[in-house]
Amino acid sequence: MPELLVATLLGLLVVGAAVTAFTGAIQSQPRINSQAAAIQQARTAMEQITRELRQGSSVPSASSSQLSIVTYVHSATCGGGSSSTSISCRVTYSCSGATCTRTEAKPDGTSPGPAVQVVSGLSSSNVFAYTAPTSTAPAYVGVSLAFPAKDGSDAITLADGAALRNPGSGS
Repeated sequence: MPELLVATLLGLLVVGAAVTAFTGAIQSQPRINSQAAAIQQARTAMEQITRELRQGSSVPSASSSQLSIVTYVHSATCGGGSSSTSISCRVTYSCSGATCTRTEAKPDGTSPGPAVQVVSGLSSSNVFAYTAPTSTAPAYVGVSLAFPAKDGSDAITLADGAALRNPGSGS
């Protein structure tokens, strides 16, 4: 009889620990899913930014939180609807707080379209690092999207960059 009582008590302790671990995992899943979605959104934005940089012809303005490039985009009109052909437009990325937006305008910067959010949840709006072109190297833009640590987990930073491959070919 005492052995049965001890075995029952140990069984309850094991089941209690398993239930606690399972409950903790279930409760943390929404946070993990949210962070994974933000990282995937950042990867997509990073790919779009570097693709537009590679197709770019000039950088009219650059700072750590804002970048304007004249590049080719699939658009019927700059700031307008999507198209199957590419035209030269000015694309401006602006980062403020934890969010970055993208705006298309005509190559001279007039007639901007609506700002579209491309990434959110950043720990810093210092995203861009611009290196002006020299006689031996094209303009280069580094992009770094940093996400804060949450609940003791590691902070995540996505970094990439690209040189403009079409310097002087646009407006």
